[in-house]
Amino acid sequence: MAKKTVASAASTAARPGRRERRDVRREAAVEAAFSLAEREGVAGLSMRRLGQELDVDAAGLYRLFRDKDELLLAMAERTIAMILDDLGEVAEDEPWQDTLRRIAEGTWQVQTRHPAVTILTFARTTGGPAEQRMVELILSAFARSGLAPDQAVLHYRTYVDTALGLCAHSAALNSLDPDVREKDETTWTRIYARLPEAAHPVTRSHIDELTRVTQKAIYDTAVEAVLAATERAGTERRNVSS
Repeated sequence: MAKKTVASAASTAARPGRRERRDVRREAAVEAAFSLAEREGVAGLSMRRLGQELDVDAAGLYRLFRDKDELLLAMAERTIAMILDDLGEVAEDEPWQDTLRRIAEGTWQVQTRHPAVTILTFARTTGGPAEQRMVELILSAFARSGLAPDQAVLHYRTYVDTALGLCAHSAALNSLDPDVREKDETTWTRIYARLPEAAHPVTRSHIDELTRVTQKAIYDTAVEAVLAATERAGTERRNVSS
């Protein structure tokens, strides 16, 4: 009898608890939501369709997520966790600029892989553990730049909003119907390259360069501009202090 009791207790201890099982179901639902959004687009993600994807009643999803907005925040947390996973460890002696460059690159790569999810989530603030860690990492990088707290926060917000905004813009373009996207992409050659040179001399003289600019080049340039502004502000503060 004693052996049976111990075995039963061990079996009970080995079984996952209710909270753990709920977390697993939530993770599976978020994973399915990613697949559904990328396959069917922004408009394709609904609680009803997600229920069909998981082969469960939609009412069951509302036991995992209070509403669709809570699902979106969970998806946003997942994208941040992806960036953190790609980032890996941040060495204490890593230059703050390199940390921010690596975070920016990871953010770009996530939006490239998941444009629909980017459109749905990149404007959100989750308050979740992944976001908390990311905020700490980015703020720490700006603090290491030598800025005063108010300037560190201003440059932090500028960096984050610039990166997320440009990623969302690129994701929106990449989510367009292929025919529509091609029409937009060829506007420079279809329209601007044929403008009267007398009325638009500067545009015409730069048309080759205009057609070659990529979304990634714009993104990298914007990130570097924020870093350069941070370096200047840090140098000015040190000069004033000395």
